[in-house]
Amino acid sequence: MHPGGAQALFGIKADLGTYGKVIGGGMPIGAIAGISKYMDALDGGNWQYGDDSTPEAGVTYFAGTFVRHPLALAAGRASLLYMKEQGPALQERLNARTKRLADALNAICEQYGIPLYIPYFGSLWKIKFKYELAYGELLFTLMRLKGIHIWDLFPCFLTAAHTDEEVDTIISKFGESVVELIEAGFMPSEKPQQTNISLNGLSINPPVPGAKLGRDKDGNPGWFICDDDNPGKYLQVKISNN
Repeated sequence: MHPGGAQALFGIKADLGTYGKVIGGGMPIGAIAGISKYMDALDGGNWQYGDDSTPEAGVTYFAGTFVRHPLALAAGRASLLYMKEQGPALQERLNARTKRLADALNAICEQYGIPLYIPYFGSLWKIKFKYELAYGELLFTLMRLKGIHIWDLFPCFLTAAHTDEEVDTIISKFGESVVELIEAGFMPSEKPQQTNISLNGLSINPPVPGAKLGRDKDGNPGWFICDDDNPGKYLQVKISNN
């Protein structure tokens, strides 16, 4: 979010800070940074191998699967040096690109009146549903079919590797997916559709109020209403051509 992390964003001088993921450049890594009062308890203070210096404080044992792993440390060093070289502009460009993406996706949600919105912070963004939606995961399936891999309901990140053209593609495929799901009856929309769209020859405009689009026992699309005499059951609406 910022070269100085949350401390720089919110004006906080923390006694201890924890970092991970980004500083490893893709390698598993974690880091603790802080004032000497607390850090000395981990490494013994200002001392080093090869001379007469000794730990100034008692050393606390700690370990982990990738603690001091040479490859993770090399990736971390390279990532930190790159971020230092780029300066704050690196995150500023990335955050602005993420804002453009989220604003465009939110505009699509508002345009079609669908129960989705895209919150974001820095380079983090997420597609969220305003309420639990049956078959809502089809949005992610359809976007993957169109070449945009988004893990269902998980947070997403833009990276410095993403281009403006790729952001435009995400926006375009999201819009296409939304329209197709509305047309197929899987995505509720508060905005009436201007065209009479059909699915396998069946109009997606409900023939009677409250009718829902589904499939009959043979797998063919059809309109169904609740069977008041049998709770949980549905009756198919037969549409006459006359």
